[in-house]
Amino acid sequence: MDSIQKVIASKSDNDPLKSHLMGRLAFEYSYVSLDSGLVIAKNAMTLATKQNNAANRADIFNVLGTIYNDKADYKMAIDCYTEGRKIAEHLNLKKLLSNIYTNISTTQNILKDYQNGKHYLFESIKLIKELNSPQIMAPAYLNLGSLYLNMDITDSALYYFDLALASPKNSKSFTAMLYASKALCYRYQKQYDFAEKECKKAIAIAKEIKSDYYYYEYLNELGISYIGNNKLNEAEPLLLQALEYAKKSSLKKLEISANLHLYEIHRSKKNYEKALLYHVKYSELNDSINSAETNKIARELEKKYEDEKKNTQIEKLSFEKKEGEIENKRKGEWLIFAIIGSSLILIAFGFAVYAFINKRKANIQLQALHTEVSKQKNELFDKNKNITDSILYAQRIQKALLTSRHYIKESIPEFFIVNKPKDIVSGDFYWAYRKDKDFYFMLADCTGHGVPGAFMSLLGISYLNELLIGRNLKDTNIIIDKLRSDIITALSDNNESSYEIKDGMDGVFCKFNFSKLTLEYTAANNKIVVVRNSSVIELKGDKMPIGRSPKDSEHFIKHEFILQKNDMVYMFTDGFPDQFGGARGKKLKEKALKELLLQHSVSSLPEQEKILRAYFDQWKGNLEQVDDVCLVGFKI
Repeated sequence: MDSIQKVIASKSDNDPLKSHLMGRLAFEYSYVSLDSGLVIAKNAMTLATKQNNAANRADIFNVLGTIYNDKADYKMAIDCYTEGRKIAEHLNLKKLLSNIYTNISTTQNILKDYQNGKHYLFESIKLIKELNSPQIMAPAYLNLGSLYLNMDITDSALYYFDLALASPKNSKSFTAMLYASKALCYRYQKQYDFAEKECKKAIAIAKEIKSDYYYYEYLNELGISYIGNNKLNEAEPLLLQALEYAKKSSLKKLEISANLHLYEIHRSKKNYEKALLYHVKYSELNDSINSAETNKIARELEKKYEDEKKNTQIEKLSFEKKEGEIENKRKGEWLIFAIIGSSLILIAFGFAVYAFINKRKANIQLQALHTEVSKQKNELFDKNKNITDSILYAQRIQKALLTSRHYIKESIPEFFIVNKPKDIVSGDFYWAYRKDKDFYFMLADCTGHGVPGAFMSLLGISYLNELLIGRNLKDTNIIIDKLRSDIITALSDNNESSYEIKDGMDGVFCKFNFSKLTLEYTAANNKIVVVRNSSVIELKGDKMPIGRSPKDSEHFIKHEFILQKNDMVYMFTDGFPDQFGGARGKKLKEKALKELLLQHSVSSLPEQEKILRAYFDQWKGNLEQVDDVCLVGFKI
């Protein structure tokens, strides 16, 4: 900070470097005193505005957002990030825009708006990849880990924190932050000894770099880990130190945490008077920053910005249309003058004039028709573009809800997925969940494809999460029975005697236990194909869908199968075998697909995926894809 201040003092108010460095100084000062950092950032913004320097203003808005976020004023944080984002998007400042997206994601996660948080984080990572900047991937991994931590998916969080730690160019403060994040993961897992160990690493670095901001933050985390290990007497002095620093530095989040855990200590010690005092303070602070009104305002600011972007686009299109109309009018006037002049010259020719007039009328009618066609064409183009943009956005949401390949790979290292939607979004989906030593996996084909199919897939994913995570069900047949019941209820037309509403899904639901080499499964109008020692084994299921049908009162059956090492397990929807193509334009059919799987089952999993994708494209040729395609392969 001293070095930055010396450079600032040497620069004139007209030098854009001065306002830029003042923004940097404000950011660094916020680690010492949030209020001081805020004052410096506001002065920097005044100077950047006076200099008319938009890029510096965008950067300073980002700094202001981080300070307000640390002060737990999330409304102001979102407001500042939004203003900075407008400028960065307009100037195409991709690196700054990536940073702002990440910071918005952090604030949205604090507000427990994980869907928006994930959206902005993936937007940030997309920009990082465009910039081809490996050195800033480590912070992206940190933020991905934090997102999974907020969603209580601690295994994935630890995976991304370790990826970030493996980066060779991490600063000491960033490394300390990663150790502290791992400590939080271990604390959530109730592995308090590991949590203490990671905390102490972070505290040692904070001491080394002389950062009070990090030191007391990590001291508070160590105190919480001590509480988990029932070391109440060791925890209390650490939390008291953190509380004192939080009050002095206006760090509301730290103050809330310290008060809450001091309350827990005194409640455990039966010091109820002190416990009550700490709980009252905790409640006052927590209510002040987590009110429904605050969260609502933050979301309204986000919506306001999106509306402003749409209005700007509409105004631009209206201006261009108006300019075009003026130009056409001017050309039309010149055309009329030319016609009048020509008419005066040709009037002596009698029949020629008559013919010309008739032709002119025909041209005017043709022009009017052409104008109307062009207008309708433009309107149709705009509508199609809006619909396509909406579906592309829905595609991003659907991809985010599908189980990540990283998560699947933690349980099954060797697998592949061929997923080819027919119309951008898909009615086919796959879903996985790991519970103790069991690994659950479902592949499903919903009624329809495109947008209707995608809606059904989101419904299926939502109910599966509720049944396994919320209701803690374990047997595959009971889960599929419940899934069918939930889907029928959701899509009920209130007419019990009618089977007209037949929306639902076909699919196969598996529970693998790799230590026992067992496979428990339930299948609805689908099957599993196992290739073992150059032979194909078909594991068939029930001939009824997961949805309304004449058999919806019958129960699904649970099947069991003993696996062997090096078995190849395949699941697929009907899109692949039902595709028309080849020399005669006929269906591929399931028999040909099984022969293809058998032929290439000894190849590596990446090679199998490559072969299957290429075969499908070659078979389809120039014909239209008839349905969504999803094919999964696991090697045991």
